Formats: sequence, structure tokens, C-alpha cells
Amino acid sequence: MIHPLPFKAPALAAFMATLLLGPAAAQSSNENSPPSRGSVLTVHGAGSFEQKPDYGRFEVSLVTQDKTLEATVSAHEERAGSAIEVLRRFEQEGVKIERSRFRLDEDRSGGYQPPQYPGHRPPPPKKSATPFTATTTFILKANGIDQLNATMSRIAETGLLRVQSVTFKVENERAALLEARRAAMLDARQQAKVYAEAADVTLVEINAITDGEASPSEVGEADMPRSLRRIQIVPPATISFNATVNVTWRISPR
Repeated sequence: MIHPLPFKAPALAAFMATLLLGPAAAQSSNENSPPSRGSVLTVHGAGSFEQKPDYGRFEVSLVTQDKTLEATVSAHEERAGSAIEVLRRFEQEGVKIERSRFRLDEDRSGGYQPPQYPGHRPPPPKKSATPFTATTTFILKANGIDQLNATMSRIAETGLLRVQSVTFKVENERAALLEARRAAMLDARQQAKVYAEAADVTLVEINAITDGEASPSEVGEADMPRSLRRIQIVPPATISFNATVNVTWRISPR
């Protein structure tokens, strides 16, 4: 025979209290526990950095047209040599040839063809007097921005080369982009603090950082008219570098 163990009154009361208060205590513990790691806040930060341009880059083209392929190539080769000599005269003024590209085209369009009607014989297509075109484009770097307009005008006044486009750059572009990324991260932090304060939550830690886009703005780019000889372009005071970032924080209630 199994005899139940006797319980004293104080021990029995404590045992019953444990049974009754156990679920309530567990419920209170769950209410005060922090949210799961799925509770997050994600913001998109954007920032920019301004820097004065260090140099200008512009393109000039040499164009030669003639009746035959051989005549076009021969004449263009001779003119290209003269163009290189002209450009090298500007090296003392901080202008250097970075690279060049060559292109040869043939006009095979034959001119405009009028509509054809029954019994009507259209005239033969007009052929171009100079169907072959050779083009060499030189990409030049000019360190003297203050004298850039005068330099480009002098090159255009030779009548040999045509100035096509101009852009302004900085030497250490990577450093400028890193500063823009730094500004984007600061913007993301400021946004996250505002959201957390408004939502009455606390930023616990960063879960993820995703790099966005970072690029300089193309400031001062211009296409030049074919007949332009005197060039007047105002260089920009600064060049803007822009960057974005996505940052995710784990959050908890205050």
C-alpha cells in the first residue's frame, strides 16, 4: 500500500500558488521579451559631395572627304600628321593627347528616290561627289581650365580641327565618390533616428548595408556647332558626386 506523504499547510499553500501563478508569470515574461530578429527598419540614404574641377577634357575631330577610298585615306593620313603637329604645340599650355580613334565611312545612299508611277521612268540616283569620309577624333586633356576657352578657340581657328564636346573632371574621382557615400550613410542614420523616435522604438544594431549607385554629374558638357571658331564655355564652380545606400537596422520597443 502506498501512503501519500503528508503536506504541511505552508508548503501546500506555496505549491498551490506556483500552479496558479505559473501561466501568468510566463505570459508576463513573453510580453516583456524583445521582438524577434525579423523586426527591422530599412531606409534609403542619399548624399552628395561637391568639388572644384581639376581639368577639362574635350574632343576635336579631323574630317577628310574624297571621291575614292585610296584618295581619301592618302589625304587623311597627310592631314592627320599635320593635326598632330598642331596639337603638340599646345603641350606647353597643359594640353595633351590622351587617345584617338579612326573611322572610315562610305555614302551608299544614292540620294533621294522620288515615287514611281506606271509608265514613269525615274532619273538615275545622284551619287555623292565625295562618297568616302575619313574621321580621326582626338581626346585631349587640358589642365589649365582658366585658359581652356582660349586654347580651344585657337585650335578651332586653325581650320584643320573641329572642337566637338567638352566635359570637366577631377583628378581623384574615387576619393570624391567615397565622400559622397559617406554623406549617404549619414543621411541614412539621420532618417533611421527620426523613424525610430516617431515609432517609439530603439535602433539595436545594423543588420545589412547594401551599396547603391555612385557617380559624378556630367557638368559642362557641350556640343559645338560645326562652324564655331570662337568658343566661350563657363567652367562649373564645382562638380557634384552623388551616392545612395540602403541600410537595415534591427529594432526593439523602448
